[in-house]
Amino acid sequence: MFDTGTTTSASTAPATATRWSEMPPGSAVVAVLERPPDPGAPPAERLERIGAFERVINSLQALQSCEIAALVEGAESTMARHIAEHDPATDPPLGLFDTVPDALQSIVAELRLMLRLTTGSAWYRVDEARGLSAAELAPVAELARAGLLSRSKVLLLVEAAADLTPEQTERLLTRVLPKAPGQTTGQLRAAIRRFLTGLPDGVRARRRERRTLDRGVRVQAEADGMATLRAFLPAAAATGILAVVDQHARGCGSADPRGMDARRADALVDLVLRDTGRVSAGTALATGAASAEPTEVPGLASAPAGGSPFVRNTVRVNIHVTVPLDTLTGAGDEPAELAGFGPIPAEDARALAFDPASVWNRLVTDPVTGKVLDHGTQRYRPPADLARLVRSRHGCCAHPGCRTPAHRCDIDHVVPFDPVRATGPTSAGNTAPLCRSHHRLKHMPGWHVEMRPNGTLVWTTPSGHTYEAQPSPVGPVRAEAGPARGPSPWARGEASGPSPWARGEGADARDRFAEDVAEPPF
Repeated sequence: MFDTGTTTSASTAPATATRWSEMPPGSAVVAVLERPPDPGAPPAERLERIGAFERVINSLQALQSCEIAALVEGAESTMARHIAEHDPATDPPLGLFDTVPDALQSIVAELRLMLRLTTGSAWYRVDEARGLSAAELAPVAELARAGLLSRSKVLLLVEAAADLTPEQTERLLTRVLPKAPGQTTGQLRAAIRRFLTGLPDGVRARRRERRTLDRGVRVQAEADGMATLRAFLPAAAATGILAVVDQHARGCGSADPRGMDARRADALVDLVLRDTGRVSAGTALATGAASAEPTEVPGLASAPAGGSPFVRNTVRVNIHVTVPLDTLTGAGDEPAELAGFGPIPAEDARALAFDPASVWNRLVTDPVTGKVLDHGTQRYRPPADLARLVRSRHGCCAHPGCRTPAHRCDIDHVVPFDPVRATGPTSAGNTAPLCRSHHRLKHMPGWHVEMRPNGTLVWTTPSGHTYEAQPSPVGPVRAEAGPARGPSPWARGEASGPSPWARGEGADARDRFAEDVAEPPF
């Protein structure tokens, strides 16, 4: 029914070039590709090799998806069989996590560790693999294993088939699959969209509801202290947010030296992190309809003459930043550490530290490893000293690769607390921060965690693989052990010229620092 043969484009390789790109991927082709061509190989030959590489990569990714689907199915079927064969009269009681969903979560956690993926990416790969393994998508899997469909095209087809009946899926593939190997991803996406727009209203409503459940906001760390904020939202909401941000940016006046993109970025920060006002301005409504009359847009204030509109927000959030003392005083420029993100430039750290609303904690770190040795603070209703030390020591969840900030984690006993047997002490040597998901994972069948004296957690998975989660350096790391270079910033003054404190550049911060920490220097 479906043409799974090689699709050729209008242009063909010269007759003198071996058409590697048209050969089915296999060990023979791989053996050829592993040998580099002659230095004087013509462009046609190199292009054919590149095309062959693409087919091999496509094929291997499809085969990997088949392996993932089999792994997941095996874990679920094994647990389902265990539950079905359990005899309450003779067998020990089923465990709290002896369920099929928990078996799935456990095997996905192993997959994440093996492939070094985030939790979300691991689930995404599982969903992709299970979708491709569905009987209705067998023609797609066949083309993918032949190397004729890239992973991005497979993902489009798997997503398009979700919520469709087998008959509708067959119609979809009949419509779009024959041309898919020779199309770009954008062309295939457009063909799929044309098919989906013709589906009954009930099908499109179900698809929309399912996609709405996937909405979310994520941060991706970038270089030089920057980050990308990604929001997946319903189209109307995204359009409305952009309209508000754009209106705010356009009200800054023609004399503003910033470009429009920079204005929009700054406006978004203002709208979210500062107090909110209101403005009357003509704008596009969230539904996409244009308003001829001025419309009340929540979150904006009228632009003052010749100036930028202001916004304010009363929401308060906690952002944890660890700043080396030399950076704080201006004597050094070691980057600071933003919990859950990574390093940020020294100047950004000082700006945050000197903000009047900042609350300071003292952390003593090893100058060689940068890891936390001790802590101290004086603040209203502080968290437990031990919890603060444990969270400071790791920075993030103590599961390998997890970036959930420690302040959002549970404090977990590595060896379970048992006062009767006097095991599992509540101490720094037996506690670590774990996000709720990995806290549960630790107690699932087959998982085992040990803590080394330096705070490193060693995770053993049900399959027997081991992974380490080391405490994160939060202080500056020196190349080698030794005394601090130069005089202490606390003593800097007459002997080495005026300190940043004495010059008045941090007098208020100095006073606050002296009040909030114990026994400086430390």
